[in-house]
Amino acid sequence: MLSGASTGVQPAGRNFHGRAFTARPPRPSLVAPGRATRARSAASAGGAPQSTAGAGGAPLSAPPNPLLVGAVEALFRFPPVFEAATKKARAMIIQRGEAIGVDWTGTLDELRAVPDWPARLAAATDPAAGAYPAYYTQPFHAYKQGNLCWEAAQEFALSSASVHAPVMDPANKRMDADGDQQLRSSYGRCLLQLMADAPGAPAPGDVRAVLDLGCATGLSSLALRELFPAAHVTGVDLSPHMVAVGRYHQQRREAAAGAAEPLTLLHRNAEDTRLPAGSFDVVSMCLVAHELPQHATRAILAEAHRVLRPGGVLTIMEMDPAAPSFSRIFGNVFAFCAFKSTEPWLIQYVTLDLHAAVAAAGFDAPRQASNSPRHRTVVAVKPAAGA
Repeated sequence: MLSGASTGVQPAGRNFHGRAFTARPPRPSLVAPGRATRARSAASAGGAPQSTAGAGGAPLSAPPNPLLVGAVEALFRFPPVFEAATKKARAMIIQRGEAIGVDWTGTLDELRAVPDWPARLAAATDPAAGAYPAYYTQPFHAYKQGNLCWEAAQEFALSSASVHAPVMDPANKRMDADGDQQLRSSYGRCLLQLMADAPGAPAPGDVRAVLDLGCATGLSSLALRELFPAAHVTGVDLSPHMVAVGRYHQQRREAAAGAAEPLTLLHRNAEDTRLPAGSFDVVSMCLVAHELPQHATRAILAEAHRVLRPGGVLTIMEMDPAAPSFSRIFGNVFAFCAFKSTEPWLIQYVTLDLHAAVAAAGFDAPRQASNSPRHRTVVAVKPAAGA
C-alpha cells in the first residue's frame, strides 16, 4: 500500500538508469536472523531503534489545523472539486516517478500487452473474500475505482517508487530512486530489533509461517521473505487485480529462477481471512491502516490475533502522526489537499490510538521504533497460552 505505499519487485520495463530490468528484490536486512543485534534506525543519525514498550503511539485527539481539515473535507464533498484534486495528485505522482527515472509508459505498455489478464483475474478471484466493504469501493489513491482496477495494480510498483522517493529526507525534498527500498529495509531492521527485545517473541530463524495483510501485488511479502528465509509467506489482499498482477510477477520470477517461491498470494479480506486459527508465527500489516476507517483496523487487528499462534508476533509499519515530518502536511494547504485527495481515511487513521487498539485486540503492550522521519514500526506479542 502507498503511504504518502510497498516493495520488492518492479514490473519488467526500464530501471532508473534506463537499462532493461525484470524483478529486483529488496536489499537484505542488515540484521542477521536469529541474533539480537542492534540496528540503526533510518530516522536517526545513528544508534539503535528506540524500543519502547507501552509508550508512544499516542493519537491526535483531533487533527492539527482543524479549520484547514474541515474546509478541505467540505470542498471534497463536491465531485468536480474532488476529481480535479485527484487528477492533479495522480499527475504529480507520475511526474515525480519519471523525474527519478521510472519508465512509467514503457513499463505499463509491457504489462498491458499481456494477453490473458481476464483469465488471470478470474483465477485470482476467490469467493472466500466475500462482499467488498463500502469503504473499499470508493475512490482512493487517485483511482476512481480504488484498488479494484488494473491501473492501480499495474502501476503499484511505479507509484511506490514515486511516492516514497523523498521519504527518508526529513524535509521531504531530496528525491531518491531507492527511497521505497530504503523504507522497506528500515522496517525490517526495526521489526527484527523490536522482536529481539520483546519477551516471548520467536527468533527470526524459528519463524515458519508469515501472513502479510494487505499485500497488494506482493512487494511487502517479498521483503518479509528476506527477513524470514525459513518461512512460507502468505499474502492476502482484497483486490483480485492486485493478486493477479502479483501472481504474474511471481510466475516470471519462478520461471527465471527455475524454482518455486515459498510465497502464496490470496484474494481475501484481511478482516476475515478464512485462514486457520493459530497458524502463523508472524503477521505483518504494512502501510494499510491509514487506508481504513477505524472499525476496519480494529477488525483486522482482531483477525491477526486469531490467526497467530500463542507467542506469535504482530508487526505494523505505518505513518507516525506524532512525527513532525508527517504532521507538517497539516500546515500546508497544497500538501494536505494532495494527500487527502488520495487517502480518504487519513483523519480516521491519525486520530486512532493504535497502541490501545492493538492492546484491546488481546496483544501484550506494543513496542515502537521510528523507521523513517515519518514512519513507525509497532510490534506486539500474542500472549502465550495460560499467560
